[in-house]
Amino acid sequence: MKRIIPEHIRIWAGLFVLSIFCLAIPGSAHAEVFAAAASLQPVLEKISQEFEREKGFPMDGVFAASGQLAKQIEVGAPYDVFLSADEKWARYLEEKGKLEKVRPVAECPLVLWWDSAEAPSLDLIKDKKIRVAIADPEVAPYGVLAKEYLEKIGAYESLNDDERLILAGDVLKAGLAAKSGGAGAAYIPLSIAIKLEGSWTKVPMPPQRLFAGIVKDRDAPAALMFFDYLFSPPSAELFREAGFEPVQDR
Repeated sequence: MKRIIPEHIRIWAGLFVLSIFCLAIPGSAHAEVFAAAASLQPVLEKISQEFEREKGFPMDGVFAASGQLAKQIEVGAPYDVFLSADEKWARYLEEKGKLEKVRPVAECPLVLWWDSAEAPSLDLIKDKKIRVAIADPEVAPYGVLAKEYLEKIGAYESLNDDERLILAGDVLKAGLAAKSGGAGAAYIPLSIAIKLEGSWTKVPMPPQRLFAGIVKDRDAPAALMFFDYLFSPPSAELFREAGFEPVQDR
């Protein structure tokens, strides 16, 4: 029998979750906050530092899978800017009336990564001894892209049936699963591969296009400046160094 949760309990649970969001953001009483896909963590840490150095305003960052962050914003999490690893979750919030000024910010390819000096072969996954990690397709766009690629080459079902597929919460966790030895390799964005070092091989799929938007009804002037700064020449150079590419017409 399906259990019905009383309305007052659901309200209190929602308030509790939001209070946890506030406690989890360092310095949230003073700095404004951007929420971003885990694939963006290496570059946005640098961009936010440069933004503070140039403009004098600190920005705190929260990183997780795009779908997780979108759901948090939907219920009122105190984030001012949202950067998604795909268009889907940005448009989801836009349709809910939670996000505005949505636009693509960069692209980044999917790679097969492992912790070795020699680049992995894309045929690596045929080895029955190799376990492969990907981000959870339910919430992570790069997990969706990895799943689409594995289905395209007819490997997803067999990896799943052989219990050689590891689903991690986001791309950084997928990479760390491979780096720690929990998996032999991982399908992750190039930005995370560069952060983890090791070596990688690009996967023959179109690069993932990442989107940014401003969370509506937030009194956050520094966040508006930060949003504009994401599209500035200094940020473009940091994106390039981190493995991202300019948005291309398709």
